[in-house]
Amino acid sequence: MKTTADAKTDANPLSQEQLSQIGAARMNAAQILRAAQIAHREYVGLVIMGVLTAMFAVYGGISISALIMGLWMIVGGVVEHIGEQRIRRLDPHIFPILSRNQLLLGAMFVVISAWWMLTIALGWDKDVVVTGKALDNLGVAAHQIMPMVKLIMYAAYGSVGVFGIFWQGYLAWYYQRRQQQLEEYIQETPKWIVDMQQSGHLG
Repeated sequence: MKTTADAKTDANPLSQEQLSQIGAARMNAAQILRAAQIAHREYVGLVIMGVLTAMFAVYGGISISALIMGLWMIVGGVVEHIGEQRIRRLDPHIFPILSRNQLLLGAMFVVISAWWMLTIALGWDKDVVVTGKALDNLGVAAHQIMPMVKLIMYAAYGSVGVFGIFWQGYLAWYYQRRQQQLEEYIQETPKWIVDMQQSGHLG
């Protein structure tokens, strides 16, 4: 019959030193694993905004550029979701993928923002045209009000591009920093601990 000490040894085959190493490894990996929370928030935000953008893109006449933006955001969100799962497994290849995903999202926001502002300048923007006709029907001097309307729309469309440059640019940099930390972590942490974390046997 096994004694209590024997039972404890069987239940916990790791030595005190190994347990200390695991504790230290978890502390060192904490900042890297927090990136999974960032990826999760990006996933939720991008998918929700992508669906809403795509829905508005087909409401009252299809806007190809808005539809592209909506679908791109959904795809980008899915990439973030996959990234979240792989970050938790300390996948050494995921952060470059997430960084490129953010750079592509940012470039998409800038290009579409620039296109929307160009359509205003060329008189192709449907909202500007509709607004001008509505003002004419109301007997309002459109030439006095439309410059202000265009200025507001320039600001709204331009903010999309600015958002893409700063927020997506920041996240791309953030993921690159976590990649450096992950590489250092894998080099400095005992391989048996890294293997257990990557296999999901050690949180």
